Amino acid sequence: MCDPGTLLLVGAGLSAVSTGFSAVMASQQAHAQAKIADRNAAMERNAARDEMENTRTAALARYREMSKVQGQQRLAAAANGVGLDFGTASDVVADTQMLGREDVQRIYTAGDRAVKSRDINASNFTAQANMARSQATGALIGGALDMGSTVLSAASQYGQMKQDKMWRNVPRLTPSARDTIGSNPVIF
Repeated sequence: MCDPGTLLLVGAGLSAVSTGFSAVMASQQAHAQAKIADRNAAMERNAARDEMENTRTAALARYREMSKVQGQQRLAAAANGVGLDFGTASDVVADTQMLGREDVQRIYTAGDRAVKSRDINASNFTAQANMARSQATGALIGGALDMGSTVLSAASQYGQMKQDKMWRNVPRLTPSARDTIGSNPVIF
């Protein structure tokens, strides 16, 4: 059977290695989460650019539709011999322009909201990535400190075991004699 001190040191070594391995695994997991969050942030930024382009395309389509309607109104007015300079025909064309501008404004407002939402999501994912990287660093530092604590605790226990074993052989010594013997490394 092995010496209890040896078992203590081997157990402490295994515990320290296990703690170190767990710290490395936690760090790698946090780095993987950071990569995923970075990818999600990039996808949100791309989606924001797409939203801007879709908004411009929708606004242009509305302007074209508005121009088409105005062209039809002018054609109908001209076919009936009505001028567009004043009167009801002029009011109809002006109203068409006003309603079209309102529609375009709504398109741009909705597009801006969508872009802001995408920007907020991208910022949140970037913050998640930064937090995950911090967790990775913290896991490694915490693991190193835990390993050190395990080793120091085992060394302390081992020292206490040696001290207890040393005094088992000399039970009748006075406290001052024990101090003298204990402070002399040559004796023990």
